[in-house]
Amino acid sequence: MISHSVVVNESADTLYDMVADINRMGEWSNTCTGATWDEGSGPVPSEGAWFMGHNVVGDRKHDAHCEFVAAERPTTIAWMQGGRVDGVTEWRYRFTPVDGGTEVTESWTQVRPFPPDRVNEDMAMQMRRAFNEGILATLSKLKVAAESS
Repeated sequence: MISHSVVVNESADTLYDMVADINRMGEWSNTCTGATWDEGSGPVPSEGAWFMGHNVVGDRKHDAHCEFVAAERPTTIAWMQGGRVDGVTEWRYRFTPVDGGTEVTESWTQVRPFPPDRVNEDMAMQMRRAFNEGILATLSKLKVAAESS
């Protein structure tokens, strides 16, 4: 698991709503440029709802089909790329009220092995490094966006 936290001078409700608005993720993510709801899902996340995340890494564009596995306003929101049944990784945000605002924790967890025909160990290590840096950058941008609105 890779996990980082930041305290943001804003309410947990507001921060949850910002992250839950999947169309806005591109405002603070270095990789995700946005997302679109699957037909019949959204616009408010609920467990079992699906969306397509649009990502850019270097000059490579790819989409990730994701299922919400937790949507508990205002404390937790999480999704798995590939869904709960077949997915390999989970992205989770936790919102905890603290003095000075809300502690936002973003985590990335590998819940089962990567398919060896798609991701070798070198690629997995590169991904972990990129996700570690990406989480730090995302939390920083989320903090700036929330505190300047």
